[in-house]
Amino acid sequence: MKPLEYVENAIVQLEKHLNLPITIVDHDGWFNNRQNKRIFNEVRKSHRKFALCDMVFCSHCRANCRYKINALCMNEPYSHYTVCWQNLGQIAVPLRRNNIHYGILYAGLFRNTVNPPAGATEDFCRAYKALPLYNKERIAEFMRVLDMFARGLIDYLCEENILDLNYDARFRKLIEYLENNYQQNISLNDVAGLLELSPAYASSFIKQTSGCNFSQLLRAIRIEHAKEMLTLSGKNLRETAQMCGFSSEFHLSKVFKQQSGESPSEFRKRKKAANRFFSQ
Repeated sequence: MKPLEYVENAIVQLEKHLNLPITIVDHDGWFNNRQNKRIFNEVRKSHRKFALCDMVFCSHCRANCRYKINALCMNEPYSHYTVCWQNLGQIAVPLRRNNIHYGILYAGLFRNTVNPPAGATEDFCRAYKALPLYNKERIAEFMRVLDMFARGLIDYLCEENILDLNYDARFRKLIEYLENNYQQNISLNDVAGLLELSPAYASSFIKQTSGCNFSQLLRAIRIEHAKEMLTLSGKNLRETAQMCGFSSEFHLSKVFKQQSGESPSEFRKRKKAANRFFSQ
């Protein structure tokens, strides 16, 4: 089986296991023109395979799933339950690796309320009522599985060289620099000098390649190292903040909550509980 066939087969098996249809929407052409090949077929990339979505598909749908939720997942890089303008719910899982945002894995189609939106057609109402109703606990279970699958999917695409990450050596140089110096006080001017670009062009370059601005990219790298330290070391929050480039433990806590949706202490407690569970 060829690598791309293996990827599609893995997605199909996941759909069967969870009983959730999956759609992949890319960011800035990562799964298409940047690779000079299409990684996912047209059906996999489109929500219009759903009868309900096809009935009402318009510019609002494109604005929501391709742009609005994409921006949400870039700024808050964890799974979300999202609801569109037609009251249809989906799980949106960011596809990320090394702080590069490649796109979104959408899973499922749920009715967010018992009754369909007012003014809907008879066909829409019939199809809407056939959808599973939103259930918070069930969605959380799905998210845990989908998060693992999304990470494995991107890792596989990179390791098999299906995703061409070598299109611009400057971005690799940037990430290496930030990974080696995240503890320091780094400015956009420092990065611009490293890349031999003007600050304005360096800012534009970072936004285009990573999907976020310089400050957001640096914060994301620092938070990943903070997570590793909170999981593997016994250092307190003040020491963790100092070693990860934050001005204080209060600054770390604020950014951590914004990035991950939980406080550092909540994250550490959850990781410890998980480690105890798997060590039993």
